[in-house]
Amino acid sequence: MGTWQHGAAAALFGVGTAEILAALWQTGSPVDAAGKLVVDSGPRPVVERTVKYLRAADKPAIRALVAGTAVGAGAVLGRADRSLPRDLAVTAAGAAGSALALRRRGASDAAGGPQPARALGTAAAGGLAMLLALSMPPRGAPALALVGGGALTAAFRARKRQLSRHDTARGAGELKVVRPLPPARDGAESWPGVSPLMTPPHDFYVTDVAMRPPLVHPDTWRLDITGACASPLRLSYAQVLARDLVEFDAVLSCVHNRLGWGRLGNQRWTGLPLRDLIDEVVPHAAAGFLVTRATDGWECTLPLDLVRTLDAYVVVGMAGHPLSAAHGFPARVFVPGIYGQFTGAKWLTELRLTEHPNQDYWLPRGWPREPVPVRPTARIDTPAAGRLPSSTPVVWAGVAWAPPYGVEAVEVRVDGGPWQTAELAAELAPAAWRRWRLPLFPPPGPHTIQARCAGRGGVLQSAVPREPFPTGASGYHTVAVTTTA
Repeated sequence: MGTWQHGAAAALFGVGTAEILAALWQTGSPVDAAGKLVVDSGPRPVVERTVKYLRAADKPAIRALVAGTAVGAGAVLGRADRSLPRDLAVTAAGAAGSALALRRRGASDAAGGPQPARALGTAAAGGLAMLLALSMPPRGAPALALVGGGALTAAFRARKRQLSRHDTARGAGELKVVRPLPPARDGAESWPGVSPLMTPPHDFYVTDVAMRPPLVHPDTWRLDITGACASPLRLSYAQVLARDLVEFDAVLSCVHNRLGWGRLGNQRWTGLPLRDLIDEVVPHAAAGFLVTRATDGWECTLPLDLVRTLDAYVVVGMAGHPLSAAHGFPARVFVPGIYGQFTGAKWLTELRLTEHPNQDYWLPRGWPREPVPVRPTARIDTPAAGRLPSSTPVVWAGVAWAPPYGVEAVEVRVDGGPWQTAELAAELAPAAWRRWRLPLFPPPGPHTIQARCAGRGGVLQSAVPREPFPTGASGYHTVAVTTTA
């Protein structure tokens, strides 16, 4: 019988070998593939709690869980009675499982296509490396762990460098639009503490079910518009950019955004009106839905009536530059006024017209079939909870959004008292957020400050506290402060 330390070290060595080869070959990561299986098969309550408590750290945590599970399995194997046939069977089973996971997620690479041979090769190499490590004397366990851990770290760093090089190369130039919008200004540039009018791209929230963004090469990428239409269309990236691109300002919000969170952002986007592309292919009379498909196989369905009614876009840029990989390069679908989970695919590769709705990714997880509209919401940016002087008025400020029709008013109240109307900055666009502020002078003592948004058309922010599932969070953002004399 061996030792658990030897088995754990051998497993780490195998995982590190597979990951470094996958990074060098620029193919699918076995750890990410296993993590994707965890994401796809995890019970919804577990997923919801993961999002709530880990926020942006969810994917690193899942990677750590996968690697830790592999090391734990190796530790168990190291303690068991072993023989060469048994070791071969165990490592082959692990390699086969990794290869199947890679195939299941598509194993897409920068060239934009499944690579089953490379996926199988990395998984087999990892299994072989673990087998060889198990055959070594147990005293070599520290060296195996060091090499395996170093390879795993190097692989993750190589992935980050590949992503950085991809974004640097793709985002170097500015996109040309037919009629550029005027500079984004709302008169609140001097308001201290409030969110920027335009969320910087590097601060803009990123959320999706992919463990890592696919690196799509623009020379090989194609956008296919197919299905129930008379004139299917295929466009290259260069052909998309050569069309009449337009700019629009809009807020994009995640359905998991909770009161006071920053899982949303406001930006100037560049793209093509989706209804123009749909009209160009001449949909059949029976076509009622548009399936948006990503390069990794993820799909989301939009009712065709919604696409025609709202301003929907195939987006290729933000802040005047091409999208980054994390934000969906080379293209994504965006319907202002719909939560990001339902608005369409990132890393778009196909728009498919159908007569019936698709079995989308979210449906088996209990989310609604119909796209969910963004709830009108106000957020307090400043001041934060804590102690404040009562000798001078405190200016409360924040942002409010009610896409696609716009914010009509923001109101603030102290300790559940009467609502007071805040000053609104100028409206950039109905689908964009608006900044607001209001000076308050509460007496010394503890207080709760709440804000609410009124959208155009008489839509008022709901006072009923609700969790994000299944139609977005509601209630009032509340900040507790204590004013001192």
